[in-house]
Amino acid sequence: MIPEMKDKPYLQRLQQLNLWTLEDRRIKADLNEVFEMIHGYSNVKVETFFEFDNNSRTRDHTWKLKKNRFNKDLH
Repeated sequence: MIPEMKDKPYLQRLQQLNLWTLEDRRIKADLNEVFEMIHGYSNVKVETFFEFDNNSRTRDHTWKLKKNRFNKDLH
């Protein structure tokens, strides 16, 4: 740890060091993983978690995703 930052609150340390919060880093990592899944750069198939929305409300783009629903039953 940087000695001068020891007594400062978390958000103030992040601001002074120009860093993102843990929540923001997790969201960015999730978005990166979805991008990699869609474009085939990940071992996980996009169909595992999402399906492409073919509804006409997507304003003529094909990238709208819907989350798949999961059942808790693990038989």
